[in-house]
Amino acid sequence: MKKWIIPLSILCVIFLVFIFSNETLTTYALSERIDEQIEFVYKDKIFLYNLDENIKKSSIFDIDYEINKYNRFNSKFDRKNLLKDMLEKGFSSDIALNYLFPNLEKKISEIEKNIAKKAKDAEMTVNRNSERVFFIKKEQVGEKLNKLALYNSIAQTYLNDDELVFSLPIVFIEPEIKSEDFFRYTNLRADFSTDISRSSADRKHNIKNALESINMVELAPRASFSFNKTVGRRTQENGYRTAKIIVNNEFVDGVGGGVCQVSTTLYNSALLAGLDILEANKHSKQISYVKYGFDAMVNYGSSDLKFRNNTNEKIIIVTNYSPTRARIRIYGEALQNKSYKLTNEIVSITEPTVETRKDISGKYQDRVVYEDEYFYLKNAYRGMEIKSYREEYVSGKLTRRELLRFDKYKVQNGIKVYGTKKRAEPDCALNDSDEINFSVMSLFH
Repeated sequence: MKKWIIPLSILCVIFLVFIFSNETLTTYALSERIDEQIEFVYKDKIFLYNLDENIKKSSIFDIDYEINKYNRFNSKFDRKNLLKDMLEKGFSSDIALNYLFPNLEKKISEIEKNIAKKAKDAEMTVNRNSERVFFIKKEQVGEKLNKLALYNSIAQTYLNDDELVFSLPIVFIEPEIKSEDFFRYTNLRADFSTDISRSSADRKHNIKNALESINMVELAPRASFSFNKTVGRRTQENGYRTAKIIVNNEFVDGVGGGVCQVSTTLYNSALLAGLDILEANKHSKQISYVKYGFDAMVNYGSSDLKFRNNTNEKIIIVTNYSPTRARIRIYGEALQNKSYKLTNEIVSITEPTVETRKDISGKYQDRVVYEDEYFYLKNAYRGMEIKSYREEYVSGKLTRRELLRFDKYKVQNGIKVYGTKKRAEPDCALNDSDEINFSVMSLFH
């Protein structure tokens, strides 16, 4: 056993000589206390790193403690020289500093977690029944520590003998979706409504159904809208009921009655929004729920309402139904100082004549009986020529007057039918006693 004592001692001496003579394998000396501190500042927060405390926590504490006996790298001057030497040899500042300052990387990682903020996209919710339809939650910019910039700053400051107090360099992370992205196309461009209070229940049902079909429809810039394509066929299979429609200048029952009021409401809203109208057709007779010249008759396969989004942002159609009104709002790019007004000009009016007839044959006795009763076998409508215009105003001044249509309605003469029977005369003759009683009562009144 004694044979092994001398060789082992020699090996230990060789090991220590190797360590003390090779600077690249030696960290730094440990004195009784190394009073070096790094201060990190972020807003109202302060994070501290103490070199002495972290050396004692280091996994190489035991080796450093032995090296300390020989007072190697015991001063800040020595550490500065070692840092300078490492940087000159091509080591990055983070590797060099983590070599000189044990657990510095751990401390910086803790700081990074403490201050990090994830970027949050802006969010938008919609409430079509509110006056303020679009509710936008602002985005949140993310933040993360720029670790490389921090290490470089620490290294340069340490070499220059400056105070080790650092404002943390932050990298800001922009969210993908910002509130301004929503604000670009959620500006109210037009708001138009029509009265449906006197409509039948089935007609109101059809109006509500059609309004739902176009609610929240989005139209990209330069894209075109077709009412028929969007709403679809007005059939019972698609949920439409029988109500009054106009056929050959007369109101008759038909599936989908009332849908034309929706297309008309949309037409006027699109006009006020400044959109390009591609197709809009009049009814065969004047209607009462909108100004003359501003109706838009639709019939699947033969008559459509079409318009184009001529703005730089998408537009959104928002509809609202109530038992009294059909309302359509159009949102999109802000109109800024521009506005639109709809006007019409009645060029000519031709008054109709009304022919009166007596129902001598009793053909219409289910509709009229007595000679003081009548009905219109054929309604009378005035003939009219109407020009409709869209006026454009900029800062309140008229800049353009656009002729939209020149509608002509033929005069329609009416026919009024009376009954033929006379009503029975009321039995109002007074007998003698009635006259006496009446006279007596008169004395007391």
